[in-house]
Amino acid sequence: MFRVAAASVLLLGFSPVRADDVQALIQKYVSWRGGAAFEAMQSFHEEGRIRSGGESGRFEHWRASDGRFRQHGKLGLIANDEAVTPDANWTKNTSGQIEDIGDNGESDRRLTFLTFAMRAEPRDGVRYALLAPEQREGRTWEVVRVRFGGADTYDLFIDGGTGELLGERITEDQQIRFVRYDDWRMVSGVRMPFGEHDRGANPADDQDLRARAIQINLPLPAALFARPASVRLWHFAAGRRSTGWMDFEFFDGERIFIPSTVNGHAVKLILDSGAGISVLDSAFAKSANIKGGGSLGVMGVGGNSTMQLAPNLQVKMGALTLSPITAGLIDLSGVSADMGHPLPLVLGKEVLNQLVIDIDFQRHRIAFRDPQGFSGPPGAVRLELGRHSDNHTVPVSVDGAAPVPFDFDLGNGSPLIVYAAYRDQAHLLDGKRQSLTLTGGVGGAHPDKMAMVDSIALGGVQLTEIPAAFPDAGSDAVSSDRSAGNIGLPVFKRFRLMTDYPHNAIWLIPDAGALAEPFPKGRSGLNVTPAGDRLKVLLVAPGSPAAQSGWKEGDEITAIDGQKIGPAYSGSSLSWWAEGPAGTEITLGLADGSTRKLTLADYF
Repeated sequence: MFRVAAASVLLLGFSPVRADDVQALIQKYVSWRGGAAFEAMQSFHEEGRIRSGGESGRFEHWRASDGRFRQHGKLGLIANDEAVTPDANWTKNTSGQIEDIGDNGESDRRLTFLTFAMRAEPRDGVRYALLAPEQREGRTWEVVRVRFGGADTYDLFIDGGTGELLGERITEDQQIRFVRYDDWRMVSGVRMPFGEHDRGANPADDQDLRARAIQINLPLPAALFARPASVRLWHFAAGRRSTGWMDFEFFDGERIFIPSTVNGHAVKLILDSGAGISVLDSAFAKSANIKGGGSLGVMGVGGNSTMQLAPNLQVKMGALTLSPITAGLIDLSGVSADMGHPLPLVLGKEVLNQLVIDIDFQRHRIAFRDPQGFSGPPGAVRLELGRHSDNHTVPVSVDGAAPVPFDFDLGNGSPLIVYAAYRDQAHLLDGKRQSLTLTGGVGGAHPDKMAMVDSIALGGVQLTEIPAAFPDAGSDAVSSDRSAGNIGLPVFKRFRLMTDYPHNAIWLIPDAGALAEPFPKGRSGLNVTPAGDRLKVLLVAPGSPAAQSGWKEGDEITAIDGQKIGPAYSGSSLSWWAEGPAGTEITLGLADGSTRKLTLADYF
């Protein structure tokens, strides 16, 4: 989704820091922009060309001083429509569905608020400060920081002598980008930027906009912001309203693989509520003659990456047909190898957005249902969903604290990931034994802190002794200060789960037997990946039995207690060897023919 910022100005009336200096700087800026004509600007409309990710296209924006924002355009295969008003927002995804955009809408409201000088009463909680001057492009700029509450900041770079605006440094949800303005021209007495250049951590998201025309104070009719009808992507065969129960493969007790076809090709797809767009493996797409185009930035657990888009896909699961879906094309071979299972298709939010999905983990069966008239069955607990960027969130209490939003992620094979901002705010690692683990996904894998969480509460049910990853902040999908973390399938498989995105909820029915089972916990300290007839050691956890026994990254294991590693290793009972009870002695065969003994122990 291409999202851009408009040129910004501070509103007078904030609680000031160095007020005289800030006010003088603002007055210079207002004069430079056009003085009274700038102050009288109530709206503007711009249209022109955009370039991003090697693609070019067109854009059109409308902004109004009352907080409304609208954009429309097309960049390669990416069609973009989005609207934000003071009390509502919507966007159209790549498959044509209309969605709420949650905190991204708040970002647009803030940028629109900053666009207009001295219009309405300042919003409660808005603060500004004059920071130390900074050097950019060989010049010295005054820097004014604007805050709306929370951790996000908006820094305006203004020439202290002339009032010229260079651009904005925007820090939102721990991601930083800089919007540079140029080609300033006078339009109806107001100086407006005809060039914008947006740069962030992922070069695939960089954007260059060149306005062809800008108009000031045009009327913006309400119809421009009206929410359109969503494209319906699903239908059931023969007038049915459900697939009925279908068996799925519950791979390694951590992944839901469903028999399906993609454009007529039989595959097993993985269901992933954490996928903001469905994803096809690029090698599978080539074999199925599915072609993509364009380039789109994607943020994964392992960092930033890019993908092409493949339109007009048809996915069938039993009596259900989903079409047309636009999916991303990514090389999933690394994720597939780490998982130990073919991964041709990750089915994401497109199916969750419009259907009820009923998952019976204990019987390994799933049903897709028409949401019309649906309500949870007796005994089910309803959890209201929140929204964090492309993710839906559920309220989770950690160690008895007040509930906070966690990203709801059925594609996460670990129970819990706690983001750095909440980890540090709640002091969750204080006094805990820690080690390291590998957290991986799209973009690769990286080592993260690992510790035990004493308890979490979800839907009125308390779970104890949960292994959790605690990644440090970075430019990836496990960094946020708007969500506390990510809660994965090993937690939800202890319930019968019904996702009900059309009614903004999930439903949970606890399973007493599953709730009584302890969470699996690794006790060897070896992070390994299958590689044919062996396991390659990727990480040796500090303080673990493996570290104390002299294991090294790159060591290769070919047998466990005399059983050779083979193609069926992943997902088999043999693959759980490191989760045995503390004190268990394991004999590991190495590629050089030698053996080593390892005694399992709790080390975090």
